[in-house]
Amino acid sequence: MLSDKALIILSLSLTLLGTLALYLILLTSELPVSDLTVVDKAHEAETVRVTGTVEAVRHGKNSTVTILTLSEQVQRTAVAFDTLNFTPGQKVEIEGQVQMYEGEPELLVRKATTLNPTAGKAGTQVAQRWNSSS
Repeated sequence: MLSDKALIILSLSLTLLGTLALYLILLTSELPVSDLTVVDKAHEAETVRVTGTVEAVRHGKNSTVTILTLSEQVQRTAVAFDTLNFTPGQKVEIEGQVQMYEGEPELLVRKATTLNPTAGKAGTQVAQRWNSSS
């Protein structure tokens, strides 16, 4: 039979090992890439990663909101509460939360990446003010 001290050491060791394993799983797991058709009412409040081509870019009055019109089989709107510098024609990958706005599905951007950097500014752009509670 194990002493109380041995049981405490064993339980703490297993807890730390389990926490480390979960952390490693979190670091190596990614959302699967889907097409824009997943941005719909059936997936409301889910976090998704999609690809599409930028058709239009609009910025809010004070440039803290970027609205992207994306297309790839269907056309969807992606909204970032930050300034994103994309241009029409760029292929992008967007990660964010599906939400309904005035009866239409849209994507609240958390992270946006250019897939064809030759068409414009390359790299990842992160929407800094994304709020998962919105």
